[in-house]
Amino acid sequence: MAATFPYTHYACPCSNLTTLAPSAISVKRASVIPTDTPEDSTFDPHDPRANYSLSPLDRLLFCDECEEIRCQRCYGEEIIHWYCPTCLFEVPSSGVRSDGNRSRSGEEVEESFILQCHYCDWSSLDIGVHLSKPRKITEQLAKQRKSRVSSKPPAGGAQLFSQDETFANLTTFYKEQLSETGDPQNPYSNSPYSSPNNLARIMSLYGGLSVNALKKTREKPQPMREARGEKEGMLTCSLDNKAADDTLLQSMQDLEWANTTTTEQRHSAPANNVARLVDELWPVATHLRTRKCRRCRFCPQYLSYPDPKLKVSNIRYKIRVLALNHIPRLSIRSLQASYPLSNPAFCIHAADLQQPQPVLQSHITRQYILTIRNPILEPIRITLATPTTTPGRVTSRVTILCPSFTVGAAGDVWDEALSSSTTSMATIPPGNGGRQAAMESLTGRGADESLDRQPEAGKVWERTKNSTSVVLEIVPGALKTVPGIMPKSQKELEEEEWEEGDDVLEIPIYVRAEWEVTEEHDDAGDRKGGKRSVEADGNVKKELAFWCVLGVGRIGEGG
Repeated sequence: MAATFPYTHYACPCSNLTTLAPSAISVKRASVIPTDTPEDSTFDPHDPRANYSLSPLDRLLFCDECEEIRCQRCYGEEIIHWYCPTCLFEVPSSGVRSDGNRSRSGEEVEESFILQCHYCDWSSLDIGVHLSKPRKITEQLAKQRKSRVSSKPPAGGAQLFSQDETFANLTTFYKEQLSETGDPQNPYSNSPYSSPNNLARIMSLYGGLSVNALKKTREKPQPMREARGEKEGMLTCSLDNKAADDTLLQSMQDLEWANTTTTEQRHSAPANNVARLVDELWPVATHLRTRKCRRCRFCPQYLSYPDPKLKVSNIRYKIRVLALNHIPRLSIRSLQASYPLSNPAFCIHAADLQQPQPVLQSHITRQYILTIRNPILEPIRITLATPTTTPGRVTSRVTILCPSFTVGAAGDVWDEALSSSTTSMATIPPGNGGRQAAMESLTGRGADESLDRQPEAGKVWERTKNSTSVVLEIVPGALKTVPGIMPKSQKELEEEEWEEGDDVLEIPIYVRAEWEVTEEHDDAGDRKGGKRSVEADGNVKKELAFWCVLGVGRIGEGG
């Protein structure tokens, strides 16, 4: 799914890959005890539909009304206003409805207006087009083009009507033919009461009339015919139009090759489809761009809304609820680093930050550090759950040494930096600070990460102000099965054929976060109007649960 390892993708609750959908943020009631365990609804990252439900955290939004994660399928987009991508002029909605989704900017002359390109020095004077006002340019161009087409005498074999008029005439003609050749005596042929016997019985019961009394003499309908003329929509093409062909050939001989139109120019607009020379091209208005807001599909809450008071060039948002500000962030890295960690301050190229990932060997235990970072201002308690063996064709064993722990509250950026620097200074022994700090800056290894330290069950590996790290033990499975004595059938051989992505080790993790907020700050509970469990100290317990997938690496064929 991802090109580089390791990675973390989050599953949206709208996915139906599990029999039990992940629970959203809700108020924890004392009388309700969850009976379903996460193992009963394991998320399968190798499912073909998983590509449409997994997304990185920076691409997800969060609805603070529903209090759930929202992906691209969970929100709708609404147009705020239109603007021209060239001059950034904002077009009102009334102008778009009247003029269409086209730009209407022009250049002013003394008493009239023209369209002019400052790049190629082309202007509308080359085709004899003058504008009376700088507004509604699309409407003025359409009127002038229609007047030219109607005033131009048709040559031999030329059509009297435009393509739109010809299509409208043809549609009207066939509608009239269908209405004339239809069967008006039995307009409800699909009805169960269309049988003559049923109609006669019903009419005799309720109306006292017979079917024969309602029959009217009518002529036999004529068979449906085809269009015969241009007024009926028939378009003929004459191959004997010698005068028009001679005129076109003479123009191409007098002019250069650069004066002929290209395929892109002819396909730029329907008005230029039949243009052979540059002089016959018609100005095409620029398509407008839009600024859109995103609204949750399950409630009227805005997820993102650009600031309408600012210009189009400003990308500031008035409302933008990102998931990374409400959802705990998970990241994984190897405990036994095969390569020294690079410090971004000493990297010249971006490629230097990408460390080569070794291929995972089958049946060899590897240990990884899983870090959970808290983005909210309250401390949270995290509970992790994962299946014993990963789903998919290659089953790997996964063990979380410390599945339950707490993560501190997030604070200011400067507070976090000062707390981390204070912690590192406190752990440095006296007399060895300068050299050890320099080595940590070059290698990226902390002071407490000594080689003699071993992970222990039930204990966290590292803890900072708003992040906690735990250790995962992973035993990758084998790609190749052990050959047996008995020969295998053709069906078994087809099932053993590997598909793309089967060698990728992906671990589904079920994350549950619990925290407490004060009652006066619980706006979501007031909006929903549901029952809440308020503690004696006035705090409200909340919880959030979701699935995520950790991409560790690729399993090698050996072993």
